[in-house]
Amino acid sequence: MNKNITEKVFKIGNETFSKLEKLQIPPYPKYYHNTFMDILTKPENGDVLNLSKKYNYLFSQDETNFHTKEACLNITKQSLEEFDKSTKNLKKISNESTIDIDKIKKEPSNINITNILSSFSSFQQDILSELNNADETIKKLKTEIEKLERESNIDPLTKTYNRRALVKHLEEILNAGKDKKLDMQFIIFDADDFKNINDTFGHVAGDKTLIFITRLIENSIRKGIRLYRYGGEEFVVLLNRSELENCEKIVQRIIKNTDESKLLYRGNTIHLTVSAGITNHVLGDTVESITERADRALYIAKENGKNCYKVEV
Repeated sequence: MNKNITEKVFKIGNETFSKLEKLQIPPYPKYYHNTFMDILTKPENGDVLNLSKKYNYLFSQDETNFHTKEACLNITKQSLEEFDKSTKNLKKISNESTIDIDKIKKEPSNINITNILSSFSSFQQDILSELNNADETIKKLKTEIEKLERESNIDPLTKTYNRRALVKHLEEILNAGKDKKLDMQFIIFDADDFKNINDTFGHVAGDKTLIFITRLIENSIRKGIRLYRYGGEEFVVLLNRSELENCEKIVQRIIKNTDESKLLYRGNTIHLTVSAGITNHVLGDTVESITERADRALYIAKENGKNCYKVEV
């Protein structure tokens, strides 16, 4: 980084703190990062923005992915430690329970059956106890891994499924029906002018808006239908075994309910609208192809004034 770039980064940092202070938002890492990136994308900061793209690991923030990887490493480390501990304990039990068979063969008259049976019994109990402990540890670690798997599919803010879960679920549906046409509708929603909310009220209000939209969509779809946060202010709903006509009715209801809703934040009313793109399954679809069609439909809806939906088939 040359001196000019360094000065600009410090300048953006100062602007970030000033904006957070003006909005009365504490400079927590998440809100600082989001506000910093907003200011960074201004045209006058083009040289710094280009640098951030080149060295994105310095500017990007993926808390979910980071914590998931860290948790995986901790579980792996714990598993190896427990395995090593069990191995050493079993070896110790074996060494302490050694019976000199050769001596018994040479001096059969000196055999003490009671002592031998007692040794066998003690050995068996110690081995079973250690194996039970190892089994309990394995069950515990398995439970932690399963919990981690579930959490890695959940968006930490909205508690909906995330993009990773969407791709996985969509792949399963498409693979299961790859030789036939499916009655599946892919809907993508996008909050209109969401950046204006962040710029006017700050990222705390932005987060509350995303949660509010999440609840609006969830209340408009049947229980059991998954909602995914696709990224930023975009959400996806998959309607399996559903006709296009029924899908359009649901989307119309969500758009209408959002438009008529009122979100209050610090005495201010935030008016929300969403746009949507709809596409249906086509024989031979991939995750990429069906997503691209829905994106195109959403783009047309945005171009046609927002607060509406379009269909791409």
